[in-house]
Amino acid sequence: MKPPARPLFLLRTLALLLPCAALAGCVPHTTAATEIGVKFNKVTGSYELKEPGATHFFLPVVNDWKTFDVSLRNLVMTAAVASGDREGKDDLRFKTRDGNDIETDVTVRWRIDPTKVAQVWKTVAPDTDTVEERLVRPQARSYTRDALNRLNSEDFYNPQLRFAAASEATTLLAAHLRPYGIVVEQVLLGDFSFKTDYQNLINSRKEAEKTAEKLEAEILATQEVNQANLQAKVAELSEQLTRAQGDFEQAKRNADAYLVQRQQQAQATLAEKSAQAEGIRKERSALNGSAGDAYVNLQLIDALQKKEIRQIPKLPGGNMIIDGNRLLEQLGVLQYKRQVLDNPPGQQ
Repeated sequence: MKPPARPLFLLRTLALLLPCAALAGCVPHTTAATEIGVKFNKVTGSYELKEPGATHFFLPVVNDWKTFDVSLRNLVMTAAVASGDREGKDDLRFKTRDGNDIETDVTVRWRIDPTKVAQVWKTVAPDTDTVEERLVRPQARSYTRDALNRLNSEDFYNPQLRFAAASEATTLLAAHLRPYGIVVEQVLLGDFSFKTDYQNLINSRKEAEKTAEKLEAEILATQEVNQANLQAKVAELSEQLTRAQGDFEQAKRNADAYLVQRQQQAQATLAEKSAQAEGIRKERSALNGSAGDAYVNLQLIDALQKKEIRQIPKLPGGNMIIDGNRLLEQLGVLQYKRQVLDNPPGQQ
């Protein structure tokens, strides 16, 4: 029963020696912090992803090894010779909807989906740079041009329309690259230029627009100055109107006071004249009665007493001097006066 123990020992020893022999032929493979490694087993045809920032050991004969940078990358296509991913002029040329040629710088921000690195190796390219050159670059130029072709020349000067076109290019490119394991983050448009002749026309138009804006600003400033002057003039005229209205009211009040004064004076004069007229009327009425004759006689006597009446009639036989006062006395006038004075008409 003891002999079978030796073959068992040999099997155990062989099991321990085989891994050691395998490890003796293993080669280390490393991945950077932004890289993902892909180990392809040539015997089984399977793929195995290796995490970034690590060292991995496996046999080089039966396995193949590739690394892919999965960080965010910028594909720069520019007209500047000293910059960009390619030497020389590399910007994107396209034709607008109204037939003008425009050249513009384009930057595409893209990355490889870490979960689809094996698929990228099988269907696209064995490394990131080749993926960019073989797939991302031609697709980016094509679909960005398709989005920009929908703009007019005037539209391209509008920042909002230009941004909208870049956003549309991002959507188109991302949709077409997603099945390949490529993620498109953003398409950016940079400096742009037209053909020389058309650019000259645009520059002339810009100068004209600047001149128009300057003139418009001057007109606006003039209008503001005129408005300020108008307001000042309106204020001045309003002040004059207020002052004139005040003078008018004062003159009106003075005229009203003068009218009242004159009316009062007229009323006083009218009352005085009315009283005088009433006195005259009463005097006249008295004179028209029996006492009137007596009054007239009295007045006549007073008048005659103050006069010395002498009449020298011319007679054929010579002159004769007559004393008038004596004559009146003889006629009884003076006697009548005394009678009236002793017995006034009101006492009879």
